[in-house]
Amino acid sequence: MIRNFFRPKGMIVGVLILAAVALLSFPVSAQKKDPNKDGGQKPHQHENHEHEAQKPGAHKPDGHKHDDHPTAGQKLKGDKHDDHPHGDQPPGQVKLNPEAVKRANLKVEPVTAGSLADRVQLTGELVFNEEKMARVSSRISGRIVKILADYGAQVRQGEALAVIDSVELGQAQAAFMQAVASANVAQKAFARARLLWEGKAISQAEFQERQAKFELAQAERDYAENRLHLLGLTDADIARMFKGKRKKGPGFHAEVESTFSLRSPISGRVVDRKATPGLVVKPDEELFTVADPTTLWCFVQIPEKDLPLVKVGSPVVIRVSSLPQEEFAGAIDYIAAAVEKATRMTRARVRVDNSKGELKAGMFATIKVSSGSRMALNVPEAAVVGSGGEQYVFVEHEPGLYLKRVIRSGPKADGRVEVLAGLKEGERVVVQGAFTLKSELEKESLEAEHGH
Repeated sequence: MIRNFFRPKGMIVGVLILAAVALLSFPVSAQKKDPNKDGGQKPHQHENHEHEAQKPGAHKPDGHKHDDHPTAGQKLKGDKHDDHPHGDQPPGQVKLNPEAVKRANLKVEPVTAGSLADRVQLTGELVFNEEKMARVSSRISGRIVKILADYGAQVRQGEALAVIDSVELGQAQAAFMQAVASANVAQKAFARARLLWEGKAISQAEFQERQAKFELAQAERDYAENRLHLLGLTDADIARMFKGKRKKGPGFHAEVESTFSLRSPISGRVVDRKATPGLVVKPDEELFTVADPTTLWCFVQIPEKDLPLVKVGSPVVIRVSSLPQEEFAGAIDYIAAAVEKATRMTRARVRVDNSKGELKAGMFATIKVSSGSRMALNVPEAAVVGSGGEQYVFVEHEPGLYLKRVIRSGPKADGRVEVLAGLKEGERVVVQGAFTLKSELEKESLEAEHGH
């Protein structure tokens, strides 16, 4: 074989084989001989970078911190919480940057102790003065034949409201006419008996018998007349009965009138009417309501806690929603002796002058009761916010940092609230924009719940 190798053709083939073997083996040998080339540098650089990443403040070549594997409590870049303007605040705190404070238009004032009027705001309802109101009904049954007073009509005392036809009234009138006739006959008989007894023509016993019959007839006549009065007829109505025409016939008799007028017992205005023509009415059935609206009553509900501030005689100011610029003066003239168990309220009454007719019965009203003034720690009403029955304010701990402080509030007066507990004089509280801080606090609470 060696002999063939040195032959010209064999030499060429051998050279080519040796060249191929050298080319294939060259990269492996170069890698072993030169470990500083790129192929061997990567593992060494990785180890160095891991070592440098353990040093504080180590950065990657691009300028960012080498923090591919954050420890517990660290946030990844791009986390949505990084964009929150307040960061993670302890419960009950709201922190705002100067721009946010300016946008919220916050205003802070110190807590002060000053003169606070004992003025309580209550609610009530206007009603008609019950001392000047009458519910008119018929004393006898019958049928309404005519209406004389409509809604809103101004009537005087004794003026007719409606005409009622009653069979019972006709029977009572007939009985009265009969009693009058019997009394007249008995009177004439007694007059003759007196003359006869004086002339010794009859005995004293017979005279006394005629006298007794006359007195009995008088009593029956008076009874029949009083019954007509009880049914609603006046003396003038009864007198007109004797002016009626008498008809001649088989039974010579007087003509009776079965109709009568239903009259108002007071002067005032017809504020309600249930009577209609043809309506059959029963005794004591309400047909008209007449009231004098020049004075009204306002029934007020006083919470149990405010009772010490309200006394009989306390001056009040009444407002209604339909007349927001008007004030009506009055005074407490009655306070109930008991507290209602269901509402824990006590009823009181105010008399209100309504001579101008601006107020209407049934209106709801707000009543401010004044009972002097006293020194007390107080804040503006706008500073106090509440949630779930809890009342609190925001105290400025430092510029931009506001702490929630639960308080116990007292009565309100002139736009300010008495502070019974929770604040000290001089502490700075948010008096404008407190609801903005409340919204921020509730938003952070919701975000914390979703985060868990």
